Amino acid sequence: MVSFGKQFRESKTAFCLGCAVLSFFLVCDVAADEESTDSAELDSPRHRIDFGVQWYDAAEGDSVTGSLNYSWVPLDHHAFAATVLLVGSDLSNAVGSGVGDTRLQYSWVPSAPITASAWVPNTLGMGFGLIVPTGDVGKGTGADRWVAIPTLGWVFLIGESFSILPSLQYFHSFGEDSAAQDFSSANLELGFLWVWSSRFWINFTPSVFRDFRPIDDTNVDLLLTFGTQFSKVLGASLTLGNIERPPNQNPGLARDSDSFAEITLHFVLPR
Repeated sequence: MVSFGKQFRESKTAFCLGCAVLSFFLVCDVAADEESTDSAELDSPRHRIDFGVQWYDAAEGDSVTGSLNYSWVPLDHHAFAATVLLVGSDLSNAVGSGVGDTRLQYSWVPSAPITASAWVPNTLGMGFGLIVPTGDVGKGTGADRWVAIPTLGWVFLIGESFSILPSLQYFHSFGEDSAAQDFSSANLELGFLWVWSSRFWINFTPSVFRDFRPIDDTNVDLLLTFGTQFSKVLGASLTLGNIERPPNQNPGLARDSDSFAEITLHFVLPR
């Protein structure tokens, strides 16, 4: 764990970077096409494809991964998502390159209708997730374990542009070769999402990640996302933060990351 002073300096740096990104997106928004956006169309997409690049500053060395995500909202209160990691040996600690583990997610939000808009998280409300070991443990692109992720959460809408997104996730692995490799942990999140004009969004998410097994430890993470919708189809977002927990796809690995950044392109598709 880093000292409080170091965390404060890193948080201050992330805040300054965030302000710079906010200014950039505002300029892009002003310089964008002046044609008015049809909010109804933007608010009701059912499909989204995300291409992301993640950077982790871990104790064992920096790591860069890619991700491909597909989100589908067949009904107003139900959503499915599938996320695949892309791992390259030149950019991470893996000894080979290839597809990493896959996360499947079902979400049910009884308190509010949801869409596949770019600002909607992959994990939302109540539901169930499953990490499938599609990666190669020999190459370091996967963890060679199944992980079940039951989720309990809610969506509180405050006005037309602000939402609070509390959730509690529990991670439990199974299918390992030996009992010594299994793990269990929990993650408590509280997201604050602000969207306006169906073009720009900010999401601040503090979370507490609790490891139960094989180690006994608690970490606090802070993530701040800035995003903008350039057109009805294309959007982009940048997430910055201090993170002390492992990546979602490999919860048993990389427990000493201090800084995190992610750049994502969002392709919002019509019904």
